[in-house]
Amino acid sequence: MSVKCLFKDNEVSDNLAPTYNVAKSYEYNFIYGPFYDGGPLLRSPTDFKYKLLDFEINSPLGVAAGLLLNSKWVRLYSELGFDILTYKTVRSSKRKSYSHPNCLYIDYADQLDLDESPLTGKEQTENVSIDTLSITNSLGVPSDPPDKWRKHISEAKSYLKAGQVLIVSVVGTAKQEGDIDSFVKDFQVCARWAKEAGADIIELDLSCPNSPVAEGDIFKDRDLSSMISKAVKKEIKDTPLFIKIGYLDTYEKLKSVIQANAPFINGVAGINGIKKRIVSPNGIQALPGEGREESGVCGSIIRKLGLKSAERLVRLREKEKYNFAIIGVGGAMIPEHIEEYLDIGVDAVQVVTAAMWDPYLAYKYNQYVVKTLQKYEQPLMMNQR
Repeated sequence: MSVKCLFKDNEVSDNLAPTYNVAKSYEYNFIYGPFYDGGPLLRSPTDFKYKLLDFEINSPLGVAAGLLLNSKWVRLYSELGFDILTYKTVRSSKRKSYSHPNCLYIDYADQLDLDESPLTGKEQTENVSIDTLSITNSLGVPSDPPDKWRKHISEAKSYLKAGQVLIVSVVGTAKQEGDIDSFVKDFQVCARWAKEAGADIIELDLSCPNSPVAEGDIFKDRDLSSMISKAVKKEIKDTPLFIKIGYLDTYEKLKSVIQANAPFINGVAGINGIKKRIVSPNGIQALPGEGREESGVCGSIIRKLGLKSAERLVRLREKEKYNFAIIGVGGAMIPEHIEEYLDIGVDAVQVVTAAMWDPYLAYKYNQYVVKTLQKYEQPLMMNQR
């Protein structure tokens, strides 16, 4: 599949292949990726600086958990000008990914409804503009063994430039189903190891639409999520702690979960992909294998829900006078979409699908900022919207 990517103003770049080869397995991409066919690296820092907590960053744009499989991937996206880089979720033990295929395109004609209606997944689809691209991915939260990912995190940290931060996403693994105590302790262990390896911020993956077990829905459980946040914060002490949440369909549900976690966290990132049943064009299960009837949907199709969640988080933070940072995630594909999130009042925006298909996005966003600020007689200060 080819994707048209707008470059600079109205010029269209050559059709870019994604940096993650969707025709190959996760392991293939881990070893041989990323695949960058965009020619010279295009990094376009501006003269403006932004803040994320106490970190001064070059831009409010980064890559969320999912795409940065190891230090090579972090290095590329650092060079490309993405400044808030989240290392893909790691575990305390090795976990293989689901079998190939791991990614399908969502039919551009489909609509996302929060009901049991399925979406149609395809291995190939028509040419589509980046701003309308939607996919589903099904990996199952794989992880290298700890000795390897700790080494990769240290290497990744060494590649970062001034004005960039490294977030590491961690998830716990229970010794056996229902063993809450071991589950919470495993989160602590992963978080401590990630901190020791060089993470600037620890992110708890409380929402994984690719997991068929309870670990994927922790963000819906105020008691368990806050138990984990409290335990991990005690473990990592002064290192900032973020939680990654999925979409909660009412303000009251979101309020309940955030209130329980607020005493222990420094930031909230969301939303993760939306878990949906995916079928092939002939109506059967699209991704083969047990536990893969549903998978995470991301890209343009989830942007409305991502913006709604961000608006609720900002409103809640203001009303309750919380001081945590908010990273808006979900369906931002082009500079104008990033600005939509920032206009709501989030501190930063992260992308995955957009960065995967358009590695020039950070460059384009910085160019967009410069062009926008030229309309003002006085430049905007940090994070001023």
